[in-house]
Amino acid sequence: MEIYLFIIAVLFAASFTQGMTGFGFALVSIPLLSMMMELKEAVALGALGGLVVNIYLIIKLRSFVKFFDLKNLIIGSVIGIPLGTYMLNDLSPHILKIILGIIVILFVLLSVFKIIKQRNINTNLGYIFGFASGLLGGALNTNGPPILIYFYLNGYDKFKQKASITGFFLIASMFIVLSHALTGITSTTTLKNFGIALPFILTGIFLGSRAFGKISTLIYDRIILGFLFIVSIYLIFLSR
Repeated sequence: MEIYLFIIAVLFAASFTQGMTGFGFALVSIPLLSMMMELKEAVALGALGGLVVNIYLIIKLRSFVKFFDLKNLIIGSVIGIPLGTYMLNDLSPHILKIILGIIVILFVLLSVFKIIKQRNINTNLGYIFGFASGLLGGALNTNGPPILIYFYLNGYDKFKQKASITGFFLIASMFIVLSHALTGITSTTTLKNFGIALPFILTGIFLGSRAFGKISTLIYDRIILGFLFIVSIYLIFLSR
């Protein structure tokens, strides 16, 4: 019973976070879940929960997203996901986490000091950001940082930014869940835990979405940078 309550609490918090910001489900859930279960099990459970959250959010934000604009990101991600899944099965993710953390914290610092500024960037860079996201998604179910950076640099308002992030995550999470199923990472225990937590995941998304309506685009951008900073510190110093 204690582990079920723990899973419910973690997935509720993760779904509230993504409901409010459009990201963060895996980055909240995976580190905490991995304290109570194997990393593979935590990644698979987080992927299923993230898929539900993204379906809910894309329905709410469908008028703000254009899937064609996400084409390059999606192509890059589809290429990267299988390689990342292979890494999850055969390699230690610790070094990858440290490298990712260093890249993310450098981006945050460069943005805070205005060395990197928001602007419309070349869409061909979407292939690179998408590949990096797919690689991390398949390996760690942590495909968010490259995508957050990509859309942050484009300087969208909070609705278009959240909708674009969600549109990408929806497609990517479908491929990640499928990849986990085909490689045997998703188990019957994963499905059981997911079914128990589902009502609380839906409640968290609803409450988080309500909170999103109360923040400005400026605050939203600051939340993104702050969240990325916290994630980078975790990846570099606390993850094992």
